[in-house]
Amino acid sequence: MRKLAILVMLSVLYFLPPVFALPDEAVGRVVSVVSGDSLGIEMLIGDARTKDIDSIKLADIEAPSTVTAEGKASQKYALSLLKNKMVYLDIDNNTTRNVWSQLICVIYLLDSDYRPVWPPVNRILVEEGYAKQNDDPNNEFDPSAWWKPPPVFPPGEKSAQLKAMQEEAQQAKEKALAEQSSNSSLIGNSGSRLVIGGSKKGGVLEKDSTTGRISIGYRK
Repeated sequence: MRKLAILVMLSVLYFLPPVFALPDEAVGRVVSVVSGDSLGIEMLIGDARTKDIDSIKLADIEAPSTVTAEGKASQKYALSLLKNKMVYLDIDNNTTRNVWSQLICVIYLLDSDYRPVWPPVNRILVEEGYAKQNDDPNNEFDPSAWWKPPPVFPPGEKSAQLKAMQEEAQQAKEKALAEQSSNSSLIGNSGSRLVIGGSKKGGVLEKDSTTGRISIGYRK
């Protein structure tokens, strides 16, 4: 009976999705696509290894050169998939930067709740035929893991931080729009005034909001 219970437990564990560490060492917005496997990213939440705007190489894949038709197609696809999108970066811990001073990363798109989307972008480019898988034994990543069932990502601190940042930005935008609308209403209700010249004392045109009559006066 005990052996049967152990077998049942092992079978359940076998079919459970793997639990991965959250790949959120940094969060950024893709601002340029140099090729199918090389990107420029503006860091929204970085760490000691990242720059404000940084160059990254997608780990363990190889896209064709952009001087070829295949390379241009790969770049175009990556552009449509990633340009101006926010991504999580899992940065290689075994290397600093490659010979082109790029960070080596596996990256993930974000869903509406700021969680990583499976599979990683590296696998998507291979799966869609725009890059080849090319495992580099010198980095920490195992690309065979990209093809396993979707993992369970634990809640992350950076996802909450990013959500708060986005909400704050949205509130600031709404406040600015409300102030702009309020100022426009005040101008419409009080009549218009056109200042002639940039000095503190100068001529002005004044429009009476009731009669619509325009008069010329002077500002002290």
